[in-house]
Amino acid sequence: MRTSDYYMKAPLYEPPDFVNREFGFRKNGEKMVRHKAFSSVQKLRTFLIETSPDHVYFSSSKYAVPAAYPMEDKKKSWIGSDLVFDIDYDHLKRPTLREAKKQSEKLMLILKDNLGFRKLLYVDSGSRGFHVHVHDECVQKLGNPERREIADFFGHYKTKCGRNIINPNWVEIDTVVTTDFTRLIRLPGSLNIKPDSARPCAIISGP
Repeated sequence: MRTSDYYMKAPLYEPPDFVNREFGFRKNGEKMVRHKAFSSVQKLRTFLIETSPDHVYFSSSKYAVPAAYPMEDKKKSWIGSDLVFDIDYDHLKRPTLREAKKQSEKLMLILKDNLGFRKLLYVDSGSRGFHVHVHDECVQKLGNPERREIADFFGHYKTKCGRNIINPNWVEIDTVVTTDFTRLIRLPGSLNIKPDSARPCAIISGP
């Protein structure tokens, strides 16, 4: 199936506050084209049909002017950001997709049961692992230091009585993705196209 044919009926995810999201695209290994915005999912779909990108990304952040450039100008219109977690199997101590799935399931449980988040989007990236998006209102205005504190909650070790012990909440997340809210992440429903394969980035469960 051609990429353009796929996007004619692809179940594209519509994130909350869609019109305030920035989008980015890559094709043929070229540099990402970003600072794009769309007034509707249908406008995005038309763009994908016409351009057939290999990869489609959207911002965890929301901006009053999402297409603003350069980035410093965009940041001035920042409204808020989801909290995003990324687990890729090739970054794990046990580098298997099964281990990535296991850790992502543990992450989901901790986010719900320990931290009390309720609006969670759980996604298979279509390649190396899994993403979790937290849409709860309480995370939207968190800055980098607060996001770093949450990322550290999942660190390998914690200190108790002056000693480092294994953290029972340890999950091998990509801390940069969690702390940097200017990053883009793969759009659920889009294709993850490699030289020898094409798999959709698919929602496992949603809020």
